[in-house]
Order: sequence, then structure tokens, then C-alpha cells
Amino acid sequence: MRSFFCFLGMWAGFLLAPETQGQPNNFNHWLQYSGTYWVNPQWGLTAHLQYRTYKPVTDLRVAFTGAEVQQAFKDLPVLVAAGYSHLFNRNYLTPEETTYTHENRLYQQITVRGQVGSVGVSHRYQVEERWLPQGYHTRLRYLLGLRVPIKPDAEGETPWYGILRNEVRVIIRDQPFDSNRVYGGLGYVVNKHLTLEGMWMSQLVGTGKHQHFSVFVLRHDFGQME
Repeated sequence: MRSFFCFLGMWAGFLLAPETQGQPNNFNHWLQYSGTYWVNPQWGLTAHLQYRTYKPVTDLRVAFTGAEVQQAFKDLPVLVAAGYSHLFNRNYLTPEETTYTHENRLYQQITVRGQVGSVGVSHRYQVEERWLPQGYHTRLRYLLGLRVPIKPDAEGETPWYGILRNEVRVIIRDQPFDSNRVYGGLGYVVNKHLTLEGMWMSQLVGTGKHQHFSVFVLRHDFGQME
């Protein structure tokens, strides 16, 4: 438990540190809560809340709310899900002027999980139907994730793990490339209900611009998990 509080304090200190980046679009912060209520071990309902900012805690960039229904297969390492999300976006037109837009999104996804030695491997395939101010489009996403145990405790368990992820996003249009996201960080399993993750994410968008994010995620599982 001491390790957990050290992890939490370190990440909170990073988020509350003075902002050093001059351009608000280049360096951002991302806080997320994902809570899953398992109706039974195969069916779950998940709520997602995200708060993305240009500066630590303040200067809203994106407010994200969403919910999904997911099914885990008893004899297969496969999870399927479908859901809805709403995004409230704030963008800088000039250093002094901002604009506000909304996005509504439906999505369907399949996650396939496996194991290579002690390393957990996941493949997530997602289709999004997006309604934006400039019109409708469909986006496809593929995420490869690695979960690497790194520090056994006194009982031989591994509450700490490393995180490596890469996600490619493409849009069905003449110029399909939307963005590529690369993640790296640490996770800590508090107990079977709570997991914390802290990551650094770099994103290359279709215009050639790079964006960077500090990411903090709290995952909460409850209900009939077993």
C-alpha cells in the first residue's frame, strides 16, 4: 500500500507542477475514470469520464462522457462492446480566442487478449460512427497493448506493471490517416476492484503535428466479477 501512495503522490505532483509549455495545443493532460459494473462474469456496463486540459487541472480542452455494454466470452479470450460517447471540445483559434464544439459518437469494438510468457498482449479493433460540426465520418482504430509485470511483492504477486501501447486511427476518406498514438507508463493494481495507470502519450496527427499528453487513469470494477 505504501507503493500505491508513492505512485499517486508522484503523479499528482507532476500534474500540479507549473506549466512549462508555451503552446497549449502541444502539451496536454488527461484524467480518466472507467467504472464497470459486472451484472455477471460475462456481461458488464461501463461508464467513462474524461477531463482533458491544456494546463494541469485547469484550462479545459475536452470533456468526455460515455457508456458501453460489453460481453466477455467464457471459453474465449475475447471481449466485445458497443457504446456511445459525447465530447465537448474547446480549441484555441488564437492565444486569446477559443471556440467550442460538440461531437456525438457510436462505436463497436472487439478486444482479443493473449499471453507471451508473463507479458499480457491485447489487440483492440474499433469502428466509430462520428457526428461532428463539419459532418459525419467513420473512423477505424487498432490498438496493440502490452502489460509487463515488473515488481513482485512479498507474496510473489506483481501489483506493478509496465505499459506499452500503440494505436493507429484512420478515417474512411481520400486522405485516410488520422493519427498515431504511442503510450508508455506504469500501472498499479490496488486490489481486484481498483487499478491505477500513469502514462506519457505522444500523438502524431495527419497534419504532421505532434501532441503530448500526461495520462492518469483510474479503473474501477465491481459487481458479480466471479
